[in-house]
Amino acid sequence: MKRHGLFHFFKPFQRNLQPGTRSGPAPGAFEPLVAEPPVPQDPAPDLLEDDLAGRQNQRQLETLLNSMQDAVIAVDAEGRVQWANQGMMELTQRVRLQAHLVETVRDPELLRAVKEAVDTRTVRGGRAIAIVSGKTFDVTAAPLPDGGAVAVLRDLTERELLEKTRRDFIANVSHELRTPLTNIQGYSETLLDTISPDSPQREFLEIIRKNAARMGRLTEDLLALARVESGEKRFELEAVTPEDLLRDAAQNFAETSGGRDLELEVKDGAPQLVFADRDAIHHVFGNLLENALKYAGTGTRVILGARPVEDAVEFYVQDFGPGIPSEHLPRLFERFYRVDKARSRESGGTGLGLAIVKHIVLAHGGTIRAESELNHGATFLFTLPRA
Repeated sequence: MKRHGLFHFFKPFQRNLQPGTRSGPAPGAFEPLVAEPPVPQDPAPDLLEDDLAGRQNQRQLETLLNSMQDAVIAVDAEGRVQWANQGMMELTQRVRLQAHLVETVRDPELLRAVKEAVDTRTVRGGRAIAIVSGKTFDVTAAPLPDGGAVAVLRDLTERELLEKTRRDFIANVSHELRTPLTNIQGYSETLLDTISPDSPQREFLEIIRKNAARMGRLTEDLLALARVESGEKRFELEAVTPEDLLRDAAQNFAETSGGRDLELEVKDGAPQLVFADRDAIHHVFGNLLENALKYAGTGTRVILGARPVEDAVEFYVQDFGPGIPSEHLPRLFERFYRVDKARSRESGGTGLGLAIVKHIVLAHGGTIRAESELNHGATFLFTLPRA
């Protein structure tokens, strides 16, 4: 080998020689001056499995959301669109990722529900009518863990059309029945006045009059329920004190109790004003007190009261009768639902009173519910918003 070749081969290691010595390189002298690249290592099998499972779950979730009939859209904490399913894409052609939601949907109810879900971290709802002309959507917005929110839009157009058709049918039939039922009741009462008390026909006429009166009450309740449900019935809301409403209800109780041995106790612990239609709330109390009269039992008491709750005043009617089994409580406010069908028919009830009460309270922006325990009575509670 030539000299210059050897020189160049050992030159990198000359710095490791000790000065003034003829010894060879010091220990470690032949370690490379430039670090060798690390040997590639295979990713851990667990990480690969987790990544694969995560991608598979994401694909399954996307497939599931795209197969939904409801429209779904998700936004981040700043209100920018992050994702939308196929239903939302078909609903509006303006969906753009990373664009603000207001650029995609201009409906104020949807925007309000999403903003409140982001700000309050609670589930919010609403009814959107400006997304597609002629269509109504139920909106449910829920917060996401990263600070954003997801909104689900359910098309209610067909269902609301069916509900309107049903209400119109009931209202028309009830209206047509009013005249003949009034005639039957009037003529039966006239015949009863002309027949002697000992006449055998008197019993039959009394049955006709009684059933005509019951059918008349049923048609009136059906008409009232249809008007309240459809929004045709307009309530004149005004600021009133709970004391005034309770006083009207107590007077009504005294007139309808018929001298029964029942004590009415009034508890007014709410000085705040509420928004209410006095006639409508008078009807609500009348129905609830009538139920208390039926089931309270003789020699007991009925408590009528009001107390403040968050942003509202809660009114209640409590009796101490046999109570209502728990399985019946969720359905008490349905049309024609009766806990004791035989007793309701004997008392002349139509099965629509609590349904009417429910829709009147909802139209005021309140809520209604029932609490009961067997052999310890029942309590009906409803709220009205504060003025």
